[in-house]
Amino acid sequence: MPRTDTPGDTAAQAATAAGLTAAQAHILAAQSADPSYAGHNVGQYIELIGPLDTAALDEAVRRTLDEAPWLRSRLMARGGLPRLDTSAAADPVGAAVELVRGQLACPPRPELLNAPAGSGPAPDLTGALLVTVGPEHHLLVQYFHLLAVDGYGVALIGRRIAEVYTALVEGRPPGPTPFAPVSVLADADRAYSGSAAQAADRRYWTGRYADRPAPVSPAGRAAPAQDTVRRHTVRLGASDGAALRAAARSARVTWAEVVLATTAVRVSAQAGAREAVLAVYVSARTAPGTLRVPATAVNVLPVRLPVRGADTFRSLLRAAAGELALLRRHQRFRGEELARELWPAYGGGRVPGPLVNLRPFETELDFGGIHGRVVSLASGPVDDLSVSAAAEPGGGLRLDFDANPALYDEAEPARFARLFTADLAALCRAPGVPVASLQASPVHH
Repeated sequence: MPRTDTPGDTAAQAATAAGLTAAQAHILAAQSADPSYAGHNVGQYIELIGPLDTAALDEAVRRTLDEAPWLRSRLMARGGLPRLDTSAAADPVGAAVELVRGQLACPPRPELLNAPAGSGPAPDLTGALLVTVGPEHHLLVQYFHLLAVDGYGVALIGRRIAEVYTALVEGRPPGPTPFAPVSVLADADRAYSGSAAQAADRRYWTGRYADRPAPVSPAGRAAPAQDTVRRHTVRLGASDGAALRAAARSARVTWAEVVLATTAVRVSAQAGAREAVLAVYVSARTAPGTLRVPATAVNVLPVRLPVRGADTFRSLLRAAAGELALLRRHQRFRGEELARELWPAYGGGRVPGPLVNLRPFETELDFGGIHGRVVSLASGPVDDLSVSAAAEPGGGLRLDFDANPALYDEAEPARFARLFTADLAALCRAPGVPVASLQASPVHH
């Protein structure tokens, strides 16, 4: 079902006081307001090609979840990982992914939302299964509700499973757990609430957006986020990857600024705007110990980038670097609170407009010599368009383009991806040339 307006801060503050993180509190308030909404589900799979020791993997997953008991599943408590075999399908991986997407489209059971923190396994908020897609070819699928863990936390879990599995097959004990308890995040959020730091962050955000800029969307209108999204994925080849890295070096930035600036160019071109206001994911984990907690802290805050035809891509990259530096400096102020204050007409629950998800997570893991490739399936709600990027080994880049089905037809993610990658290639190969002479033609809706 579509997302409805989220409630005010009162419910979130009460949930925080009850031991949830600030992010969990806001997600709980939103999910409770619309219990049938499924867009807060996140998921991924780890593709494993090689002679997998399934018993060792069962044990590695069990031990990892014992180290983070708030993520345990009753399915795992009854034994090993649930099994699924799609090897007989015409497209075994595709068949497995479709089944998982069906799971991700299911909202959590309402009673799970009211379960006390740490009260036991929550089968509809967390889950994992092992899918056989061919001889010595498996998918370790993980799915969670954002109330339990965010993308950063999922990455911590995947890395630890790989570490424990490797130790087990090599016949040595795993090292001590790298995890910190969820209370580390919750305590940090309580210390931040009402502090001078929070007041300073609020002053920054309300001052930076005092003019309340209207979100710029290629769709030209807004609609509630849906349970699922339309997705198209692109992997940059070696040539485009090398051009991207060269452009980033020329401006002394990283691939993240390249993706952000290219998104601003493409969105502003399609919307006919001189500035792009984008929603951007941040980890909101700046307090000591919080980077070790596999739970939920994720935040979404705005970034604004003017795009003038005379600007060069290199100047846009430097502007993007400055914006991201300010974003990270003030990343703990909750985007939900800012959205309610600055953009109440857009539902008041999230920063509106196109979304950028810069994923600095590992996309390759070592399972005792078996190559593990991490593939994201869903990252959370998408109100408009989303560009999600993750670096791959060898200088590659995976780009996932998601679109809200209430705003864009089935072909739009691929169409937007084609224009985005054309912009990216042209801009990176000539970073000193005015943007207006390089960008691809806009698509009119």
